[in-house]
Amino acid sequence: MPISERIKFYDLAEEEKQKILSEKKAKKADSTDEGAKFHLAMKWLAENRQNFLGQWVCLDGDRLVANGADAVKIYKEAREKGIEVPFVEHIVEEKEAYGKD
Repeated sequence: MPISERIKFYDLAEEEKQKILSEKKAKKADSTDEGAKFHLAMKWLAENRQNFLGQWVCLDGDRLVANGADAVKIYKEAREKGIEVPFVEHIVEEKEAYGKD
């Protein structure tokens, strides 16, 4: 293979490698962000549970997106607000939630 063709090939391979690495880095950042959002949501639930007993809540990290009696409505509202994977939780007494006696 002529050197000019080899150079083109290596340049193309390097571009593809950089693209793949960039995509992997973005996915890792997204998963880290999702993990952080989950922890913030769990903290919010612990701090605000008593104020929302019997309701469904949708959280985006520690931000309340929607709440009410209809889980489907809450989910749809969150999706309409641009949340790709809404975190929806039914708030019940802690002993019900965790099987405590």
